[in-house]
Amino acid sequence: MSWPTIQAPSFPLEEEIVKPQIKTEFEAGYSQSRPRATVAKRRFRLVWKAMPDADFTSLASAFASDQGSAFTWTHPSTSSSYTVRYAEDGLRSTLQTTGLRSVSVTLEQVP
Repeated sequence: MSWPTIQAPSFPLEEEIVKPQIKTEFEAGYSQSRPRATVAKRRFRLVWKAMPDADFTSLASAFASDQGSAFTWTHPSTSSSYTVRYAEDGLRSTLQTTGLRSVSVTLEQVP
């Protein structure tokens, strides 16, 4: 499985590095924390301001078949390849005009 061949997302491209922690607060007012995971992972929020319907159909098809599975995605700016999955249960789009949609999707790196 791999990312569909569609136009690159609009910039800015939002990236987040996530490394969860477990934090315990005590009655005396102090807190203690430790890492929940040993590996940090990345999240990428991709947005298209004007995606053609043909590209949306390809993305929607890939989403329907690959949701819940890992696949390869190449960062449009750095050309680095990541193994990712869809981070959300839905694919959001808004019809802007005939034939063009604004679309957003969040990908999450699989450690």
